[in-house]
Amino acid sequence: MKPFLFLVARPGGVVADSELADLRNFGGLGDDDLVSIRLEQPVPVPDLEDFCAVIISGSPYNLMSAPEAKPPAQVKTEEVLARVCDEILEKDFPTLGLCYGLQMLTLRAGGSLTRDYPERISAPYIELTDEGKSDPLLEGMPAIFQAYSGHGESVGQVPEGARILASSDLVPVQMMRIGQHVYGTQFHPEVSREGIQIRIDAYGGAYFATDQREQVLDECLSAYTDNTIISRFIDTYRS
Repeated sequence: MKPFLFLVARPGGVVADSELADLRNFGGLGDDDLVSIRLEQPVPVPDLEDFCAVIISGSPYNLMSAPEAKPPAQVKTEEVLARVCDEILEKDFPTLGLCYGLQMLTLRAGGSLTRDYPERISAPYIELTDEGKSDPLLEGMPAIFQAYSGHGESVGQVPEGARILASSDLVPVQMMRIGQHVYGTQFHPEVSREGIQIRIDAYGGAYFATDQREQVLDECLSAYTDNTIISRFIDTYRS
């Protein structure tokens, strides 16, 4: 059986470690089921044919930042991920892009990003569109559910032919499908309650004002979030 490929677009540390642990847990993935590659490290571009599907992580990097403001690790990450995303889109290769992953897929597919719809770390209500309700990956899911979110950039112009599967009050594109098998979420279906606490501790001052910590923590820990999309994606494309 081919493993899944997890492309890690964030620096190493406690957030990356918890992200990987949550993904394994919600996806029911053992050590041999998931190959994790840190894109900032000097590794060869992976051969997609060695894997059954791809998952692209979130990241604190902002794709819209000026080139001169991007650290070398971000530049390296973007260069490698752009090449892989081009191949993914050309082959319509099964993929789930998480937040930053969705944003890179959007750009490589000809869409654009915007800073008009930022979200502090929170647990907003996500609503499936009519297209989302009929999508095979989302069939039977609640029409409205909560999920963790937090970002400064999001999808602006949707790529030609892409389908919006979910939205929220603040963010028009919370989930999208490009082609038949390339998915992306602006929210984070891979994050657990423990994982969101780690992010709140790590990102205070970036995704929310430092004096809002207790408010953000209370909102996130009192929410009932849905992680079904991870297990659905794994079950759909496991081979």
